[in-house]
Amino acid sequence: MTVEESESPGRWQTITLTALAMLLVLRVVFTGISPLNLYADEAQYWRWGDTLEWGYYSKPPMIAWVIHAVTAVLGDAEWAVRLPAAFLHTAGATFIYFLARDMYGARVGMFASLGYALMPAVILSSVVISTDGVLIPFWCAALWALWRLRSGQGAWVSALGLGVAVGLGFLSKYAMLYFAIGVVLVLLIDVQSRRALLSWKGLAALAVAAAIFAPHLAWNAANDFKTVSHTVDNANLGGDLINPENALTFLVDQLGVFGPISFLALVFGIFVMRSEDDGIMGRDRWLLCFILPVLLIIMAQAVLSRANANWAATAYPAASVLVASWLARAKPNRKLWYIIAAVSFVAFLLAPDVSFATRLLIGAIVAAAILGYGHFVRHSPSGLLWTSLSLHAALMLALLTLALLPASLSTSLGFDNALKRTRGWDSAAEQLFARADALGATSVLVDEREAWHGLDYYARERTTPMISWRRYAGPKSFSEAQPLEGGLADRVLIASLHPGMRPKLRSDFQSFDHVGEISIPLGTRSNGCPILREFQLYLGTGYDRQDRTPEWEERFDGQTEFKPEPCPSPTDQ
Repeated sequence: MTVEESESPGRWQTITLTALAMLLVLRVVFTGISPLNLYADEAQYWRWGDTLEWGYYSKPPMIAWVIHAVTAVLGDAEWAVRLPAAFLHTAGATFIYFLARDMYGARVGMFASLGYALMPAVILSSVVISTDGVLIPFWCAALWALWRLRSGQGAWVSALGLGVAVGLGFLSKYAMLYFAIGVVLVLLIDVQSRRALLSWKGLAALAVAAAIFAPHLAWNAANDFKTVSHTVDNANLGGDLINPENALTFLVDQLGVFGPISFLALVFGIFVMRSEDDGIMGRDRWLLCFILPVLLIIMAQAVLSRANANWAATAYPAASVLVASWLARAKPNRKLWYIIAAVSFVAFLLAPDVSFATRLLIGAIVAAAILGYGHFVRHSPSGLLWTSLSLHAALMLALLTLALLPASLSTSLGFDNALKRTRGWDSAAEQLFARADALGATSVLVDEREAWHGLDYYARERTTPMISWRRYAGPKSFSEAQPLEGGLADRVLIASLHPGMRPKLRSDFQSFDHVGEISIPLGTRSNGCPILREFQLYLGTGYDRQDRTPEWEERFDGQTEFKPEPCPSPTDQ
């Protein structure tokens, strides 16, 4: 362990745990007072939690179990659905502290733990409920348990803890598979890891993990492997392959996931930072086994098809430790500070869903702050750790404040487009089901998965059933699980968001009469155009579902109904 004699490990641990406790309180308070609606995925996970299963349509069961456990006690309010996220990430940050402390010392542990807790992706994931937020604490716990086992600490407790963490991680998200890849790599490069894992303790860890995950595999086998097949479909490898421009997009996105300073320091360190201490280099390489495979596999996925920015999230617990250790021991480097300031400025200019003026202002302030502080600390790389923590803390406070501001202020700052998915579902649900009751509808039919989940949560006390229209021969999402049939199809109120779907919808009914619209204002775009969620309403009778053949699809190519006119920006008028 590389700890300076003058350091007090207890001091750094106290600072870390106190800061994490303060962050936890802040996040819990924000969750309790946030005016933001649940977005579609959150509403979907809440619905899954109605019943406790060993698996669900597109994910393993852990997130539904967590939501069920909390809402069974605290009720179904938005804050109760989201509440576990803050505690889960606090647990993950705590495990990161202990991992980094055991590998590099308590000071690095503090930087790594707070760097993780204030990572931009974690700032967001701590106030919403997501599968990444449920997975990552188990990943962090598994990393720490594996390192302890490798180092001869904890003996059987570490082995059994590793098995439990890995098993629960697999029950949270299949991305835990990347951890298994990391384990294979450390077995190849690290003698001590081989000694620890190729033993009775390693076998016990494997057996515990398999026993925990086995019921989910049995559930999948009994349900046509629907979760596995959805995961394969999500890879989207059936379209045009090889899109090299997506690699650059993926890398830029990671600046926003891990933070510009942290990600650039990671890339810089991989290529240029070295140490003559074989012990430290061995630890560095050990961590890289849990970082590089994730980043390279997801970047390859992006090039082959597509990849969401958060798909590489599991690389960053180990990366938080590695970056903290690198910068804490590196020599002053003026060039590194200037590179990070310049790329951070560009990264803010590329941020989506925000007006250009806002991006330019924030980017300039951040770049100037980095350069100014770099001069103050004589360009010591360890100063970048404090800079990164300060930048991310300011970002967190800004985002939390923005979410609490009146809509008029978020409009003036150009953030409405970023918030639109978390607005208006409560109002839409109230208006839509009031119309359904007034028209005597036997069911409500919607033509989008996201709309079904948003309306489902905010109309959870409804008496009229809601169905998601099946465009294809069979269900393609959890929302489409219930077919439109029997008495539900007698008098259907169709709420359509998509102009191109309406001619296809019409073909399934003998009568299909337009009965109005519901328009929900969600704010204003940076070009001055309003953001609206518009449902065109139809009353359908004589339901007769058409066969979903290629000929049926081709029949409606290019057809639309009630397609909105494009909004001219002020410069076009």
